[in-house]
Amino acid sequence: MSNSTRPSVSVHCRYFKKPNADAVLDHSHSKRNGFTSSQNVYSEFSKFNKGFYFHGASSCTEALEVMMLRHKQVTGKKIRCDSNVLFEHVVSLSESQYSKLERKYTAKRVLEAFIEKLKMYALAIKKAFHFEPLGFDIHLDEGRFENEMPSIGDCASSDKKNTQSEIETKKGSFIRNIHAHVQFLNFSFSTKKMYAPLRHLYKKGKDGNGKTNRLNPNFEKIQDIAFSIFKNWGFKRGQTRNIYNRKHLEKEAFVKRKLTQAIRQTNHIQTQNEELSVGIDEKQSEIERLEKTILNLKNRAQWVKSQVIELKILKREVSQAIITESEIALKDIVNKVSRTEDNLGQSLQRRRK
Repeated sequence: MSNSTRPSVSVHCRYFKKPNADAVLDHSHSKRNGFTSSQNVYSEFSKFNKGFYFHGASSCTEALEVMMLRHKQVTGKKIRCDSNVLFEHVVSLSESQYSKLERKYTAKRVLEAFIEKLKMYALAIKKAFHFEPLGFDIHLDEGRFENEMPSIGDCASSDKKNTQSEIETKKGSFIRNIHAHVQFLNFSFSTKKMYAPLRHLYKKGKDGNGKTNRLNPNFEKIQDIAFSIFKNWGFKRGQTRNIYNRKHLEKEAFVKRKLTQAIRQTNHIQTQNEELSVGIDEKQSEIERLEKTILNLKNRAQWVKSQVIELKILKREVSQAIITESEIALKDIVNKVSRTEDNLGQSLQRRRK
C-alpha cells in the first residue's frame, strides 16, 4: 500500500477462510490491541486510528461472529470452515493529498469525513455486489520516516496546519501509509436470493470479440465506486490490480506467523497459571489446616485457663475452710480447758469443806 506522488485512491481486495480471517481481523483492528501487528506500525501514532462497525458490534471480529450467527439462524446451517467467509477491501489514499486536506480543514474534520465516505463506500459495495458490510478500521500509524528534519521556520505552524504527518521526532518526519481495511461477509441476506457473491465476482466475461477480458470488470467497478466517492477530494482513480500480489501474500504469512506465536505464548502462560493455581490450592489447604490447628490450640489454652481459675477459687475456699475449722477447734479446746479448770476448782472447794 505504498503512496505515490499521484493523488490517487485505490482498492486492493483479498478473501479469507475463517481461520485466516481471524488473524486478519486481529491485525487490522484500529486500537492495535490484538496479537498481531505490521512491521511498519509505529505505536506512537496508533492513537490517530479510528474504526466503525455495523450491526452494533465493537469490532469487525465481533460483527463477523454476529453475521455468522445470523447466517445459521436464516439458513439453518453454519458457514463451512473451508468457505471463503471474509472479503477485505484495502482502500488507500495518497498521503500528500490527504495531508493537503488536513492543512485546509484540520485533521479532525478530515478524519470524520473519511469515516463517512467509507460508510458510503461499504454500502455502495453492498448495493452493487450484495456483500454484507461488517465495518472498517482506518490506519494512520503505518508508514516510514524521512530523515530530513524540517527547518525551525517550518516547525512554527498554526493549529490548522498541525497534522499528524507533520509531527517531528528524532527520526525525522513521519510519512503515513493512509488506508482503511473495509470488511465484508461473503454472503447476501437478500430476500430474493441468499448466496455467496464472491464466486460470481471472478467471472471476467468476454469482450466484443468473444475473448476473455484482460481485466475483471467487477474489480474495475470497485475502483470506479471508490473513485466516485473520493474524486471531490481531488483524488484520481487507482489502477485495477489482481486480487493478490506477492507483497500481500508475504504480509498475510507474517500476520499468521505472529498470531501463531502469540497463541503459543498464551498457551504457555495459561499452563504456568494452571500450575501456579495448583500450588496456590495446596498452600491454601495447608493454611486452612494450620488455622484449624491454631483454633484447637486456642480452645485448649482457654480451657486450661478456665481450669486454673477454678483451681484458684478452690484453693481459696480450702484455705478459708481450714482457717474456719481451726478457729472452731481452738474454741473447743478453750472451752474444754475452761470446763476442766472449773471442775478442778469445784473439786478443791469440796475438799476444803
